[in-house]
Amino acid sequence: MQISHYPQSIFWSYAPNADLPDELVAEQVILYGDLDDIFRISKELPQELIQKVTDKIAERGHWEKRVNFMNKIILNK
Repeated sequence: MQISHYPQSIFWSYAPNADLPDELVAEQVILYGDLDDIFRISKELPQELIQKVTDKIAERGHWEKRVNFMNKIILNK
């Protein structure tokens, strides 16, 4: 997935025109993106992939508020 249409601040360690795996893009956007970025990624990627990434983030035991937001608002869980 191309990251050029997302803010460079989300992908600070990658080249601006990088083509990254969808799962990595979703994780970076969920963790570091603002609401517009999160809503955009939720339209561009399947809900199953977003759920998988959200579950992976939750397993780490951090980012509880962000995971809760993703589950309640984006994934309607």
